[in-house]
Amino acid sequence: MMILLVLAAVFALLDWYAVFVTDRRIERIAKPAAMIFLILWYATLLPGPTPAAGFWFLVGLVFSLAGDIFLMLDRRHFIKGLLSFLLAHLAYIVTFNYSGLVVNLTLAVFAVLIGLAGFFLVRRIAASLRASGDSALIPPVAVYAAVLALTFWSTLTTFWRPEWPWAAPWLAAIGGGLFFLSDSLLAWDRFVHPLPKGRFWTMVTYHLAQFGLVLSVLTMAVARGDFILL
Repeated sequence: MMILLVLAAVFALLDWYAVFVTDRRIERIAKPAAMIFLILWYATLLPGPTPAAGFWFLVGLVFSLAGDIFLMLDRRHFIKGLLSFLLAHLAYIVTFNYSGLVVNLTLAVFAVLIGLAGFFLVRRIAASLRASGDSALIPPVAVYAAVLALTFWSTLTTFWRPEWPWAAPWLAAIGGGLFFLSDSLLAWDRFVHPLPKGRFWTMVTYHLAQFGLVLSVLTMAVARGDFILL
């Protein structure tokens, strides 16, 4: 059902256009539609019985869709969107670590680097939230940042997993990195200082991240004989 992937890409591009020109009417349709068609494409490839890792990844995609919808609404729904994406990342973490934890010196260095980047980002966001009187948001934002960093690190572990051959680890790592970048741009633009076309770049990196993660899981699964691309 490649038509579903094509539709997902078309609506993602349409959403980028809508955000670029600030057309909220188009955005309210295109943003969730991109994820809906991506989820449908992925779901049509799930065999029966569904591999456990594949199921958890589907759960992550569904929570991402919920987060997209909440974040399109007014500011009152921000925490709901944050919680939805937090649950999505937890499902992604389960997916990328389903075969067990991988620990080595290189991954330890990556963990330190990603952790430091996340720490400095959260510290700057926290200062802005205190200045604006939104200190109550600091704990949930800090927790989310930690889970987001763990997702990025988990995608890097696929390079040391034998069941992730060929391009799968690269797609996973690029997807994880872009997700980290996308949410960093979103947080900076929303809480610290507006960025030039910040929402546009947030959505571009977000959609590319989701496509990268989906393709990484499918590449891994095809190599294992779990899925057959249609």
